[in-house]
Amino acid sequence: MTVTPLKHIVFVTGPVWTHVRPGVKFCARLAEKFSYAYISIYTFGPTSGQPTTYLATLSEAARSRVRIVPSMVDIPIASPLDIIFSMDKSFKSWITEQVAVSSFEANDNVVAPPSWIIEDHINGGCSLGNGLPVASWWVSTAASMIQHFGNPEHGHGGRLFDKILDELVNQESGSEKSTVEVFHEVLSDRVVCIPGLPPYYEYEQIPQMNPDFMPLTVQLHKRWNVMRDQMEIAVLSCNLEMEPIAVQACATAFTQPVRVFEVGPATDLPSTTLAPQSDSTIDFLDKSYSELGPHSVVYIAFGTMFFPLPQSARHLEIILEEIIASGFRLVFSLSSEQAALSEKFMQEMMHEGKAIFPKWTQQLQVLEHPATHYFMSHGGWNSTSEAIMRGVPMIFWPFAGDHPTNTMQVTSQHDCGFELRQVRTGPAKRPAYPNVAVIGTEEAVRDEIRDILEMSKGSRGRQQRANMRALGQVMRDSIAKGGSGDIALGEFGKLIGL
Repeated sequence: MTVTPLKHIVFVTGPVWTHVRPGVKFCARLAEKFSYAYISIYTFGPTSGQPTTYLATLSEAARSRVRIVPSMVDIPIASPLDIIFSMDKSFKSWITEQVAVSSFEANDNVVAPPSWIIEDHINGGCSLGNGLPVASWWVSTAASMIQHFGNPEHGHGGRLFDKILDELVNQESGSEKSTVEVFHEVLSDRVVCIPGLPPYYEYEQIPQMNPDFMPLTVQLHKRWNVMRDQMEIAVLSCNLEMEPIAVQACATAFTQPVRVFEVGPATDLPSTTLAPQSDSTIDFLDKSYSELGPHSVVYIAFGTMFFPLPQSARHLEIILEEIIASGFRLVFSLSSEQAALSEKFMQEMMHEGKAIFPKWTQQLQVLEHPATHYFMSHGGWNSTSEAIMRGVPMIFWPFAGDHPTNTMQVTSQHDCGFELRQVRTGPAKRPAYPNVAVIGTEEAVRDEIRDILEMSKGSRGRQQRANMRALGQVMRDSIAKGGSGDIALGEFGKLIGL
């Protein structure tokens, strides 16, 4: 009997776990949708244990027809850019070997050579030039993709970094300026108009100025532009109902026509179990719930890559003080390597049992706990979509990247949260569009967070929670059978031959 080989799709992950995990989740959905799909997830070798462990928790379809392929590493690794360079180098030899093999067996399946590649856009094209068609995978929204790469007719959100790259290339020998110096020279106060977003000043794209990140960001942007210019197909991790204008605009928003598939968020669904796995954080939430009732704890987490800069330390302390003074308790996850709070300050806050500062939390369980009131976050799409899916309103302290666009969508477009503006630093410490004063003093920060916390306890907070729950239901429906994200996933699968 002739056995029809499974279609072999290769997914190339980004360099960090915050991109790898949603990539694995997306691949699992693709395997579940198409029973004749086999997916190789090519990921950074030294950290391949994380996706392997996560994959083991997913469906049988995913476990049997998705495999983790660790990259080979033969260069020193000092930054995320080095990880990309390493994967760039090792992927070429690996994919050449895969294409040359007529077929192979895996878990009682016969698998054909790769026919398509899907690559995380953050890599900037490790998979290009290998003779296979490539689709871009964007682990965020359509609005954020336009904000990064949109052409002049669609806001030209990428103008700033394109201009920085041009200036750096054309510098005269002997009078070179640093990346940060060029950034300050070319940054403008022009009004940026992205489809589906409220207008904003260009300097608001980076609310927190970190000089150490700027050279890396510029180098990454150079690679991203290469991927953009080759992109004909893009798979996005949001849903049509949340941002219909931005999704429609994507077709003509870039350097060439792009077909976009908004397949829904790549995050785990809320748990259906009643009893979460207990740990000290869950115990704290349980105790707070029994003593103060629902919505009594503010949860703060800035992810693994971001944290307020040392110059903002006092502003952060003021916010924490006001959370406790407003009658709430506090869970502050300090998972970032940059996380730094005064030990004395934390001890004082923990003394009366009103705050804890764990190094790690089960974030999904924290967000699902009835004691959780609001979630304060940097606004990365993983955290934002996890909060949306669980109906938890947010307080945003955005830094850069997709954080500002996620913040605008959730706060301005859907009224599901608040933004902290008085904590802005660098060039963003100027009026927010159209004329919102950003003073940035300790008093201004205290007044702002007091107002936000007071509103969160009243009718505005109740409305935001209702809005977020409705938005979460829409998002969950989008990835259910027959939802917009499920349909888009099916259309994408058919396009790549599944």
